[in-house]
Amino acid sequence: MFDRSGVAESVMRLSATGLRQIEFVDNVFNSPYSHAMALCEDLARLRHSAYLYSLELNPFHIDSALINAMGRAGFRGIGITAESASDKVLAALGKGYGAQSVYQAAEVVSRHNLPCVWIFMLGGPGETEETVTETLRFAEKYIRPSDTAFFNLGVRIYPGTQLETISRRQGVLSIHKDKMLRPVFYVSPELDTDWMIRRVQDSLNRKMNFISSDSIGLPFLPFIHRLAHRIGMRTPLWKYTRYVRRGLRTIGVKA
Repeated sequence: MFDRSGVAESVMRLSATGLRQIEFVDNVFNSPYSHAMALCEDLARLRHSAYLYSLELNPFHIDSALINAMGRAGFRGIGITAESASDKVLAALGKGYGAQSVYQAAEVVSRHNLPCVWIFMLGGPGETEETVTETLRFAEKYIRPSDTAFFNLGVRIYPGTQLETISRRQGVLSIHKDKMLRPVFYVSPELDTDWMIRRVQDSLNRKMNFISSDSIGLPFLPFIHRLAHRIGMRTPLWKYTRYVRRGLRTIGVKA
């Protein structure tokens, strides 16, 4: 774990060069919680000019004190890697928190103005039609229309991980690990992949602030990104997801 004073000084140094967008790519920014709070206090005292982001927040460690501290520190957007809203799936993934923490995080976020993107991973060990439905119902009911929900369909299998062991034991994976440089994805054998795709698409059709792993492959997204910066749209740009999707649909683009 990096010393927080060094992190704060790096932000100040980078912002002094004119860099305005800085994202923390810490695997779990708010764990340990005390470290995140102290870092936010350091950043607030520096009065830097950068726009900060962290898209790797653990829902177990989210409360109003943290969100307020991140706002004072200069954060303009956050992301919560909930992965699922099902106790069964979260336990199978070894996340260390349950669905109640995900619901509580949503309640906290709803009381603040900081834009939020929610990140889910569907199809992991233990996933069924019932658990997919649990997660989608949570997202449909509790994620604000102004926020964004991103759904990964399937979980990439990396060599040497527990997921590789599970995949081979279940017969989901048979190729040698040397052949896994090209991405290979796991989908629970308890789940019909086609059903999952249809169910997620149904939610996307009704919720314009929802996107999936297929959405980010649209070839014109880099152009939209450049255009948004050119006309001065305030970041984070993902908070405009619902407007972009509606606009694309009016011109006949399936997005």
